[in-house]
Amino acid sequence: MEKEVMKTAVLEAIKNRRSTRSFLEDPVPESIIEEIVDAGRNAPSANNTQLAHFYVISNKEKRAELKEAVNDALRATEKQEGMSASFLSLLKRAREGEVDVTYGAPVLIVTTHKKSSVNAIADCSCALQNMMLAASVNQIANVWINQFFTLRENPLVRDFFAALGVAEDETICGSLALGYSDDIASDPLPRTGFSVTIIR
Repeated sequence: MEKEVMKTAVLEAIKNRRSTRSFLEDPVPESIIEEIVDAGRNAPSANNTQLAHFYVISNKEKRAELKEAVNDALRATEKQEGMSASFLSLLKRAREGEVDVTYGAPVLIVTTHKKSSVNAIADCSCALQNMMLAASVNQIANVWINQFFTLRENPLVRDFFAALGVAEDETICGSLALGYSDDIASDPLPRTGFSVTIIR
């Protein structure tokens, strides 16, 4: 019975998680942040090397500095063939004013990994998924952020993270925005993608 309850709880957590792009300024308790980070630290990693590094940013001034660095980086980025429509739209909005790729979230978690590792993205993705699920079951809204990864080699963004302690041999792999929200979607979008091929 206990195993069935646990299985149901895990599957419900996966199915009920939503991406949120509107956050309140209310702080997230340290105990919940620690629980979320611990979920990430319990994720699998290639050969159990555990090389992912989590940077948890809740300092308001640092988040404002990061927002400024990202906007300056976007304004300095030239359009290139192959850029996605969403990224081109982001460049346009940054040039016309200011964008906040963290949606005002009070907590950011940025994952890094060794540049030399072929498993960097996989390791960090597993950790980020664990943290999103842990956040959701604690009623903490969350969303994956792509832009820090996309701009990881931009000098402005790189210098900001270097000042936080990101080493020269580390690279940004993925990030989360976390916080309370009064705008969490309740119904899942239809699952029309994720094709499945079964070979028996």
